[in-house]
Formats: sequence, C-alpha cells, structure tokens
Amino acid sequence: MGLLRRFIISLVLLAPALTGASDSGTAATDSETVTQARAAFARGLDWIERHPATLQDGGLTDILDEGVGFRVLSTLPGDPAAHGLFTTRFRERMATLGALPEFAQWANSGQKRLTDYYHLTLAAYLMQQAGIPSDLQPVIVAQAQWVLAATPHCDPTKRLTIALFLERLDEEPVVSIPGALAASRIERIARGKPPLLPTTDTNPQQRLAASLDLYALVHEIVALTDFGREPPLPWLAERMEPLQRFLAQAAAWAGADGNIDLLSELLLTAYFIDAPLQAQLPDLWMRLLAGQKADGSWGIYPTNRANKLRHAVFTATTALRSYTITAFE
Repeated sequence: MGLLRRFIISLVLLAPALTGASDSGTAATDSETVTQARAAFARGLDWIERHPATLQDGGLTDILDEGVGFRVLSTLPGDPAAHGLFTTRFRERMATLGALPEFAQWANSGQKRLTDYYHLTLAAYLMQQAGIPSDLQPVIVAQAQWVLAATPHCDPTKRLTIALFLERLDEEPVVSIPGALAASRIERIARGKPPLLPTTDTNPQQRLAASLDLYALVHEIVALTDFGREPPLPWLAERMEPLQRFLAQAAAWAGADGNIDLLSELLLTAYFIDAPLQAQLPDLWMRLLAGQKADGSWGIYPTNRANKLRHAVFTATTALRSYTITAFE
C-alpha cells in the first residue's frame, strides 16, 4: 500500500484532534464541520491518488498543477509525516514533468502564448525548488526574457508573474518590477477600482470575464508571496487592507455563483495573506463541503482548462486543509 493511501486511511480512521479557533479566526471550531472537512479532504486526496495527470488526461499543465498542489500542501503547517509525504509527491511530479519529451518540445517550440511562457517559467522555478533544476532552464529563461521585452502592452498580470518568477530564479526580469506592479490588478484595487462582481442575473459572458479577472488576481498574489511561503513585501503590505476586503467580497461572490474551483482558489489566496473571512466562512465552508461528489471530486465548473475536473479537486482539497489545519494534527 502506498504512503499516500495510508495517510488517507489514517485521516478517515483516526478521530480528529479538535482545537479552538486560531487568533486569526481561520481554524474551524465546530466539531461536526471539522469532521466533515477531514473526511472531504481524505476523499479529495483519494481522488487525486486514483486520477494522476497524464499527457492523455490533462496534459503538461495538469501535471504542473499537480506539482503546485503538492508543494502548497507540503508547506502548510502540519505533522512531519504529512510534510515529508507531500514534499516527496511534489518532487516526483516535477521530475515526471521535466523528463517528458513533450516538455522539451514545449520549451523549445517557437511561437507560444504568453500563458505558455508563464507556465514554463513557473515550471523551471518549481523544478529548482524541488532540487532537480531543468537542463532547459537557460532556454526557458531566455524565451521568457524575450517575450517580456517584445510584448510591452500585453496582459499585465502574466508579464508581472513571469518577471517575478524570473527574479526568483535569480535571473534578470527585463521589465521594471515597480512598473509591472503599478499596472497590476492589486494596484487597481488599492486605488478603488476593483474588478466588477456581477449580480446573479448577469449573462454568462460577463460572469466568465469576472472570473478570469479574479484568477489573474490570485496569480499576482501567489507570485508575490511564493504560494504563501513568504510574508508580504512592503509594497503588498501597504495595499493589504483594501486587498483583503475585496478578497472577502470575491470569495462570497464565487460561492454564491457556485464556482467551487474559483471559490477554492480565493480561499487559499485569502489564507496566504491572512484575509479575515470570519463573517462569511461558515457559509463558504458549507458550499465547499456540499459541493463534493461521492467520488471525491467537485464536478465540472466553468473554466478554459482542457481538463475541467482535476484543478477543482486540488484547489478544494488544499483549501480544506489550509482552513482546518489545527484539526489535522
């Protein structure tokens, strides 16, 4: 029996060690809710174990997303066994990705979308973090630097995140980081111009546009905090109050809209910057728990991803652990 499967079984069989709320108010306090969350987390992990991403199911980006998910799980507070297990899984997924001929083809290919350059730069950074730097890193870095120089007026979030991960690789980001931050969605929120959150009677195209804005905001915060591993830099700290307030509103909107994938990403991002969600957390918890299917997945949600299922499982499962972390010890 694999280590992950044993860990899943232990979550189900062992009685949860219930504790009170943390000072930040992000820990679950109701024993029944914590028990449900523990079981839902175990079901989500089991689904992930039974449905690993492959080139045929999810492709390169899903394999990368699995690496991201296990890295976040490995860096959350927790017992040493869980930390070691998720760290091993993270390294395995990045090794798998880096060894694929298709990954080399992706890195060496000519014309790519800006999002491809972002994913490749992120992959190079995560492989370095896993202790297995890619031989393709110089190619990936050079291409990312080229595209930033060649696309001054393209998507500001992708340009910012590429530049930030280049900087984390100790490479020249090419663009001015302060200038990229000034064009960010975070800066717009700080200046009182947040993305519009449509009402329930808004048409699907407008709701999708709002969702894409929110996913972009998530990516900015993730890149600035290294998936919650680092405290906010002074620039981000100065904008924290309006950002936290908007994230709380956005999470409530995503929950009411029924988009579990986006809700989970926003919950994780709020956790990364300690956004106060006390007022709406019980309702968001119930939406998250009620949305899980019997097989451990959360169904299919509006997204541009080729695989509409796996990403929601990873984000929801990780959000469950992050907000009930004291209950898993």
